[in-house]
Amino acid sequence: MGNNTFDRLARGPQGTQSQNNQYDNWNQMVGSAPPEHFGQSATDAIRQMDPQDYYNHTQPGVGGTDPLGNLAQGQRGGLAQGLLGALLGRGQNQSALSQATGIQNLDPNHMSPQDLAALAQYAQRNHPEALGQVAQENRDNPSLLDSLLGNKAVLAAAAGLGAKYLYDQAQKQKAQQGQTPDATTSHQR
Repeated sequence: MGNNTFDRLARGPQGTQSQNNQYDNWNQMVGSAPPEHFGQSATDAIRQMDPQDYYNHTQPGVGGTDPLGNLAQGQRGGLAQGLLGALLGRGQNQSALSQATGIQNLDPNHMSPQDLAALAQYAQRNHPEALGQVAQENRDNPSLLDSLLGNKAVLAAAAGLGAKYLYDQAQKQKAQQGQTPDATTSHQR
């Protein structure tokens, strides 16, 4: 494994850097991007994620893990509130959402890790943009994002953000050189 920021973040807390340095690297890589760009990158990463892989990540006890259950109650409640708000803001109603997820009580402050997992799994399958919105709102907290999305999706979102940044920079450079953005790409096709 190389020694770039993505590789260090992929190794997680067991890597050679302290957790604070890892957060500094995350903030350096993601923090300067417009929030909506990170939200779109997260949505794209979530859309591409296999629903079974997401289930395995979020479902308490699968693989001996419980990433949502390991969050403090306040963090879990905040994620639940954000996800419910994002889903309800997209035309979902509480009754239909409760029926579709099997969650009896949609009070975000009283959701169990199992309930939050069911809500997140529903969103991943049916409204990935809602998870992208929650990721955007929590982009400054990589450990929380890892609990909600999983390491692969977080890294894919960061990679998508990096690709967009590089593309935008290339387009700016072409514009400064007096080239139209499509003039050079059409010759490469």
